[in-house]
Amino acid sequence: MSRNELSVFNHDFDLFDPFFSDTFFAPERHEEHHSHELLKTDVIENEKNYELVMDVPGVKKEDVQINLENGYLTVTANKNEKNDESKKNYVRRERFSYSAKRSFYVGDIKESDISAKMENGELHIIVPKAQEEVQTKKQITIE
Repeated sequence: MSRNELSVFNHDFDLFDPFFSDTFFAPERHEEHHSHELLKTDVIENEKNYELVMDVPGVKKEDVQINLENGYLTVTANKNEKNDESKKNYVRRERFSYSAKRSFYVGDIKESDISAKMENGELHIIVPKAQEEVQTKKQITIE
């Protein structure tokens, strides 16, 4: 065996590495949660519209806002966990408060044509397809 293979500092084998690299010991980093991770969305295309199905588990209907501005549909969800830590001695907390926002370009459509409902931790939004303008071919005369 070479000297490197017998070294106590060989990085291929570290007795404590798997123990301390476990996520249990990792500091909580709520800022690492991104909106696309929290508001996972499926977009389903139908003949006349699109259906957006977003995961919003534990979020109340009154904590969700849907806005339409300049052709962008924006969904904002806020989840607030009550922090009553003074009464309990937590070893680990995985539930947290967050605010997440997702935007989707939907084109020039009317707000009144969009419908939404929440059921079983999912937000369902029906968005009609934007009317496609028929482009006519025009010849430009060169002078």
